[in-house]
This record gives sequence, C-alpha cells and structure tokens, in this order.
Amino acid sequence: MNLKLSSEVTRDLRLVYGSLLEQVIKRLYTPPRRIYARVNTLRASRREVLELLSREGVVAHPDERVDEAIYFEVEGPFRVECSATGRIIVDSRTAASLMLGANLYRPGVLWSTRFDKGEKLLVTTREGAVVACIEAAVSYSEMVRARRGLVGVNVSSPYRAPKISETSAYLRGLIYPQSLPSIITTRVLNPGRGELIVDMNASPGGKTSHIVQLTHGKSLVLAFDRSVSKITVLQNTLRRLQLDVSVLAIPCDSRYLHLDMNLRGKADRVIIDPPCSNLGVRPLEESREWRDIVNLSEYQRQFIKSARELLKPGGVLVYSTCTVTFKENEENIVYAVEELGFTAREPEVEVPYAEKVSYRGVVAYRFSPILHDMPGYFIALLEK
Repeated sequence: MNLKLSSEVTRDLRLVYGSLLEQVIKRLYTPPRRIYARVNTLRASRREVLELLSREGVVAHPDERVDEAIYFEVEGPFRVECSATGRIIVDSRTAASLMLGANLYRPGVLWSTRFDKGEKLLVTTREGAVVACIEAAVSYSEMVRARRGLVGVNVSSPYRAPKISETSAYLRGLIYPQSLPSIITTRVLNPGRGELIVDMNASPGGKTSHIVQLTHGKSLVLAFDRSVSKITVLQNTLRRLQLDVSVLAIPCDSRYLHLDMNLRGKADRVIIDPPCSNLGVRPLEESREWRDIVNLSEYQRQFIKSARELLKPGGVLVYSTCTVTFKENEENIVYAVEELGFTAREPEVEVPYAEKVSYRGVVAYRFSPILHDMPGYFIALLEK
C-alpha cells in the first residue's frame, strides 16, 4: 500500500527528510521491530515485571537507555490467510494493533457486514488495506448492542507481537503500553515534587500517569481533555495503574483554559500533545490531505497560546507530536518563539534515540523511522 501524498504534503516532508523521504515512507508502513511498555515503578521494579512476564511465557527485554522502559520483539512480515466473505472496517489506531496480532474489541469497529459467531472475517482500514483475519467471538447483533468487549480473535496478521493487554502485568497495572518517544517526552518535562503541572491533552493517560510516577504523587496534576468520554478513559487508566493520586481530571477544551479556569500565571510546567496528523505512527494506516495539516497546525497553535498564559514566568512547556510534518512541528515552535515570546531550551535530561534539530535558532528533537527504527515523533522544550 502506498501513501497518497499531495504535492504540498510531499514538499513539506522533503524539508525534513530530503532524498530519504521515500525510504521514510516505506518504514512508516511497517511496525518498529520493538514495541514498548512503561513499567509502573511505584508498584514493581523492572526486574520483577520481566520475571513475571517470563513466567507467563512472554519474552520482554529491558531498554538499554530508559530505566522504566521494556520492549517486546515484533516478528514478520507474514501473509494474511483468510477465506472470508464478511468484512469489518476499523479505525486507524485499531488497525495498527491488529497488524501486530492484537484481538479486535468493540470500540475500534467503524462498519461491518452481518456475521455469525465463529465466522471468519477480513479486517480492513477505511482505504481497504487488509490488516488481519479474525474469528468472530460474538454475532453481529451482539456486537451492535455492545459498547465494549471482544469482537473477534486474531487468527492471521502481517506481524506478530505479544498481546500485552492480556498479560497479568498489564491487568495488575504494572505496565502501560506506550511508545518510547512518548515515555521520553515526560522525562523531558522533568516534573518536580510540589509543582503545579497541567496536561492539556491528557487522555488516554500515558503522560499523566508518568508524571505521577516520576513525582511519586507529590505534584498536583491538572489533566484536561475535550470530552467526558476521553476523561473517562483517562480515569480508567489511572485507576488501573493505581496512579490516580494528586490528579484532577476535568473535561474541558484546553485551548480556553486561560479564560475558563483561574490558572493564569500559576503553572510550573505544561505539557501539550495535541491532535495531529499522526503521520509518524507505525504501522501507518491512514493518509492526510494538505488542508488537514494546515488546519491542524492552526489548531495546535491555540493550545500553545493558552499554555503561555497558564505558565509562571520561567515556567516550561513541552510540546510533542506523533507526526513528521514540518508545519506541525518546527513551524509551530518558531511561532511560539517569534510570536509568543517563548525561549527554546535544551532539556536537563538526555534525549536518547533522537536527532537534535535546529531551525532558525530553535532547538528540538526528532525521532526517525530510519534512525534507531523509531516512530516518527517530535519534542520541543520551551520556557516562558
């Protein structure tokens, strides 16, 4: 499957990757050879988690440079075998999981033909790319009535990796599946005990829970997202990890926090992981038009403007995205510096596996699908 890029999108990405662009795009359509999880070190050591997984027959390894990170190796590619007439269409996030061998759950289903329990079904993206073959665990009518729960067991997929969410380490809240760049993002934020920290795009809870973990629950975290359903997902994550202490989760459009909340000039640290084009997610299962990227960039700037109002003088903002476009990354950070008065800073901690980049004097960090086989990801640290 080839990513359909408009000439404008291609021009934007060539600003980042130059002659390596075609190689990068090819990598984006495959998963990294490692998938990561963060160990909840307030409840178990990394060694204890690795031993628990090993006893269940799940092979995991400690990351060499990030203390709370473990990884699982990905096998493949394999041919998807499926003698099915029925079809299910899933969202892009679910498609990426199914490609790695995960089972299909109700929230990821967008559309389906009618089917019986036990029937084999072909699973595709909106664009028609085949991601897996499943055996239905319920009937079509049962699926339609349900809001959650197992829909089908994955019987054939292009790649295979352990089903992390079915391990006892996951079910007991000892690990959280999370990309390595996302784990590193919270380390770049470097949260401290006694600080007021605002997470402007908190669901599903990876970075919020990591803040609690790094500060041992001794900071006050105000966690916002735009809907009650997203906040519910966040709260469920925090409860499973038993990291819901010192977190106030509020449904709110955080672009307007400086107007809706009495927070002007009070936050020590703010983290923004705004909605983006997701063009760094691996394996990539969707494409974007240039107008989408332009609109998203303008949307992201609204969060940055609000964050500046929330921060104390000298307070720090971490901006991160899981996309590879120049417009959503470097251009937004230059806007923050030249138009809003932020100062770009280098982190006090190491940023492993990333390329240090500079544009118009603004320093940031990019994770590359080529270098170290990472997802496409971007992190910048700004000071008010």
